[in-house]
Amino acid sequence: MMLCRQAMLLIAVTAISATEAFTSPRCTNNVVKNLRTCHYSTRTKQSWSELINETADIDSPSRIEFISPLLQDGYPPAVKEYERVSSDPKPILLYLPGFDGTILAPFLQFPALGEEFDVKAMQVSMDDRSTFEDLKDAVINFLVQECIYGRMGETYELYLMGESFGGILATEVAAALQSNTQYSNFVRLQGLILVNPATSYLRSELYRLGPPIANARWLRPIEIIPYIFGLTTKLVPLFLDEGLAIQQLFTILSSKGLPAVVNTPQREAYMGRVAVTLASRLNFMPKDTLKWRLTEWLEWGNAVFEDRLEVLQSGITEGEDDLGMLRLSREVKTLIVVGEFDKTLPSLDEANRLAAEVFRNNVVHVVTGAGHASTCGGTLNLMQLLRQVYPEVNGYRRTNYDVGTTEWKPRADLRGLVPRYDYAKIGLSPLLYWSSDFYEEWKDDEERRDRFKSRGYLEGKNGVFGWIGEFTLALRKWITP
Repeated sequence: MMLCRQAMLLIAVTAISATEAFTSPRCTNNVVKNLRTCHYSTRTKQSWSELINETADIDSPSRIEFISPLLQDGYPPAVKEYERVSSDPKPILLYLPGFDGTILAPFLQFPALGEEFDVKAMQVSMDDRSTFEDLKDAVINFLVQECIYGRMGETYELYLMGESFGGILATEVAAALQSNTQYSNFVRLQGLILVNPATSYLRSELYRLGPPIANARWLRPIEIIPYIFGLTTKLVPLFLDEGLAIQQLFTILSSKGLPAVVNTPQREAYMGRVAVTLASRLNFMPKDTLKWRLTEWLEWGNAVFEDRLEVLQSGITEGEDDLGMLRLSREVKTLIVVGEFDKTLPSLDEANRLAAEVFRNNVVHVVTGAGHASTCGGTLNLMQLLRQVYPEVNGYRRTNYDVGTTEWKPRADLRGLVPRYDYAKIGLSPLLYWSSDFYEEWKDDEERRDRFKSRGYLEGKNGVFGWIGEFTLALRKWITP
């Protein structure tokens, strides 16, 4: 029966590829008109089977990869649930990142999101030069593969989350999923979550300051110096808030409070592991990469979005993706989350525009005191918000997962955090972050660890941190029976 269903799905994808055509953006934006000569061009899409085979040959760690962040970071409830192989799997929440390609911005939210979702994320290496359409195709390829291989042919529910540039990409992917009823054989889009969506890039401070830094010409030996100076003095400050993140960090280090979503010892250990290894997770963005992504991702993506907006305003469709955008705007509930003090993009104004002109069924949520990079930080309890906006996810499988005990509202005296879940005066020791009570190695991660030698020696169950953690854990249990 299962093989029959998979065969039917493969027939369906072949039918889609045979009838579906891809139309390039109409370039309503003058900036993009200057970047390239735009005209209507139609080409037949590759069959899904070809695309699946093609993606399998790509060395994804150096380009685009789709990961399960909780499994990779050894979060015990997620690893145990993965190994249990439930016959009733959770809906997928797929996170699409900003133009830096990393998944660090919302990492605090992942454990709580794991209560109701199978959390997946796309990350893109700093040397990747994919086009906007390449990224879109990669996401859709992944979603199809997840159905055929990950879910054994079973149609699954999807919640698509995009932050900053990922908001543009998520909107375009969502429109594609709504464009053809054949896609319902693979995935049912239940919700769209946009965090500080970069659909306002051409009206932003990032657009004013970014291209001059990326396009500046200097003598090759000293070019890196003015580039780094421009990044640190002009671009990086745009992504910061009014000091809230620093104040929250001191509150956490002094053990006075924690983010509302960090409400169990295992979540505190997960937060600590990511924080301790933050330097190895951050990569420098080369000048050529910045230039490419500002132009080929953000400007091009904005042109595509404005093109879709024209369709919504006129009601005249010229292709399946246009029809998908119409369906998306009318049928899919959209949550728009923005930071109150976003200096990178005019996110508050853009949220109002999207709510008024694009998404008919929407909810707008403003994160008090947050900047562009900290919107999904310590103040936000995203899982609680999603339960309010999408009631169907309430209590999906909470009995089989690590669920915290607090759902307190952020307190002003704790800088938007809440009291510690255990009221302890000293937080969890970093020596315990990789101990067996708080960390569980994901078996499928062994090959991946071999590609990162520092992790092989330091992190993980058999790494230095793991040995120290086990010793400390045994000592603590001996001292405190």
